[in-house]
Amino acid sequence: MIDFYLSETPWLAPWEQDIVIKQLLHYDLIKFDNARSLPLKSGGMTDIYINLRNARSNPGAIEFISNLYAIALQRIGADIFAEVPDAVSCFAGAISVKTGLSYLTIREKAKEGRVTKADVIGNSSPGENICIIDDVITDGASKLAPYRKCLSMGLEILPNIVLVDRQQGWKENFWKLGINADVWPGMTLHDIRKYLVMNGLMEKCDPEFEKKNPIIVALDGKSWEGILPFIDQLRTSGCIFKVNDLLFDRGISNLISNLQVYGRVMADLKSHDIGNTVKNIMKHLLPNPPWAVTVHGTGGEEMIRAAVNTLEGTETKVLAVTVLTSIDPTTCKEIYTRIPINQVKKIAEIAHRAGAHGVVCSPQEVSMLRKLYPGFIYVTPGTRSPGVSADDQKRIDTPANAIRNGSNYVVMGRQILNAPDPVAEVKRVLEKELFIF
Repeated sequence: MIDFYLSETPWLAPWEQDIVIKQLLHYDLIKFDNARSLPLKSGGMTDIYINLRNARSNPGAIEFISNLYAIALQRIGADIFAEVPDAVSCFAGAISVKTGLSYLTIREKAKEGRVTKADVIGNSSPGENICIIDDVITDGASKLAPYRKCLSMGLEILPNIVLVDRQQGWKENFWKLGINADVWPGMTLHDIRKYLVMNGLMEKCDPEFEKKNPIIVALDGKSWEGILPFIDQLRTSGCIFKVNDLLFDRGISNLISNLQVYGRVMADLKSHDIGNTVKNIMKHLLPNPPWAVTVHGTGGEEMIRAAVNTLEGTETKVLAVTVLTSIDPTTCKEIYTRIPINQVKKIAEIAHRAGAHGVVCSPQEVSMLRKLYPGFIYVTPGTRSPGVSADDQKRIDTPANAIRNGSNYVVMGRQILNAPDPVAEVKRVLEKELFIF
């Protein structure tokens, strides 16, 4: 087995992806619908559907797409390739001519009553490097039959080449199914969605929904691919997405612009350093200003003002973190020599003097602060639906009570992410507890 790890490095560069997407739109090979009403073969609905099969009706489309696959096959060093009917069947012959490579057609189910091999058309020799090509990959299940057939023929299996990775769990399923192979995509479905949203062809979210929705979903402890199916479905609901550990993992310049395809972003940096350092951190936000960024209020007035001044002219809200909702009164007195409500009050006063746009506080202090600083934006973590475990949070309340007491936005993390259906849980809280939508 030849080991390749190419799934994170598409064979099309970003500028090439833009050209390809434009051409796919030109040839009517991409369908999109903001209402997510397009059905998938595997079940469920989507907002974007890749329909390369329709290239059969346009020789220009066949020529264009065949050239793309030819480039990828030549780069990967294949001796032979295999096509899985029928998504890329109309390209296989043209690809063979362009590359000089022979190919196999592998059927998932053998056709009956045939003189020759019923499940494979074409010839190969054991030890040849073979690449299975397809239009897209979703959960990877359709690749099991051709993978096993190639193994049984003694072929060395290179990474599968697909034009689009829909990022719907194929890596995990490959492991479960025993498929020891990688996938090399030309681009991801996210790349297409980003192009459509950023170029105004598809709406990110109804502005009215954004105004109404007070839920900030904390995307803690998840990978980029792990959150994609979730935020994709929540995109039209208007949720704000709070990122912390993922922001440090993927990087400010990379993650924020990609996450902004799906909604407003709260960059939970919790910056806490000298003013000049915080200023330098905030500069990295300027190319793609998020909806909000957090700084620790205990950094002081000068530090908070450095963040505010650096982001002046953008729409980014600087929010000062008061006392973490995981801190109980005993720990608060140990750290700050004050009980939480007094420490929160002091930090809010400093934040107000520094020109911050608001604070992050527990739902237990928001009522008091709202009276003192009515113009502030109040974001309250530590919100849980009735009966939900508090986990490591100490100063908590329900989302409904938090909003009732003056919170503008409620942060919900584990209750949402650990739910059997996170999207359904968000909708339930909006409809049944906050009576929105």
